[in-house]
Amino acid sequence: MAKGSKEFKIGLFAALMVAALYIGFNYLRGLDVFSPQNTYYVKYQNVRGLNKGNRIILNGLDVGSVVSIQFSDDSYNEIIVTIAIDKTIKLTDSTVAKLTKPGLIGASQIQLIMKEGGTQVLKSGMEIKGDVDKNLTELLTEEGSSVTQSLLALVSKINDVLAPFANKANTISQVIDNFKQFSGELAGITRESKLTLTQLRPKLGTLSDSLLAAMGSIKPLLTEYQQLGQKLNAIDIENQLIVADSILNGTQHLLKRLNSGDGTLGKLISNDSLYSTLTRTMADLDSLLIDLRYNPKRYIHFSIFGRKNKLPAKSRGQ
Repeated sequence: MAKGSKEFKIGLFAALMVAALYIGFNYLRGLDVFSPQNTYYVKYQNVRGLNKGNRIILNGLDVGSVVSIQFSDDSYNEIIVTIAIDKTIKLTDSTVAKLTKPGLIGASQIQLIMKEGGTQVLKSGMEIKGDVDKNLTELLTEEGSSVTQSLLALVSKINDVLAPFANKANTISQVIDNFKQFSGELAGITRESKLTLTQLRPKLGTLSDSLLAAMGSIKPLLTEYQQLGQKLNAIDIENQLIVADSILNGTQHLLKRLNSGDGTLGKLISNDSLYSTLTRTMADLDSLLIDLRYNPKRYIHFSIFGRKNKLPAKSRGQ
């Protein structure tokens, strides 16, 4: 009897110690062991290392823990996780239980996300929608896979672009050599152009000075032309043209009368009788002057003693 009482005491002490450890552990986690709790279940395809007793977090606070984890059936395609949450927390049908892992080393936990739009308060024993948060390794794997695929596609496109040039390597090399030669020649031309510009700069300065001087000389000439234009504008050219037209008409009328033989001047121009008479007169005058030259005594008589002038022989015979 004494031996059985001793074993009973040891077993009771062990049970009390386990209970104390459980209560103390949950107390340190911020859970009130003696507060009433509701149980819910969540379905996942993969719990990612979630264990019994892991935390249930709501806005950074511990509000419960994982009670059990088990497969839903023999197909092992789905896992049911039972969680216990403080009864004072009212969950709705829009709540999501997201399986997360705070760090690379930390344990997995379930984070409750209470979205807006809930229409029904979940009772104990009901299902909460499950979701899985991608960890850093998965994100890096997905990003790496995406980058790898992009790089492969880029390399494939580059190969497609460079394929036509593979058989033209010699041509491309020749083109590059020609371009180098052209670059060298262009550099030489540039240097020569710079030298030419350097030589032309003083000449351009002299030319610009000459142009400025020429413009200064042209300015007075332009002023004189402007004044001449003003004087021409002041002349009544229309009236002058009218006068000139009148003079031309008078001249035309005069020439017409001269051609018709009207008037003295017209008769002189159109009738040659005056010309014939003048010709005969000039011939007689010429004969008279010749006779006067060779026979002056016929026409000029000198008498010292007052001698009478004798009549010509012809007159005396009469």
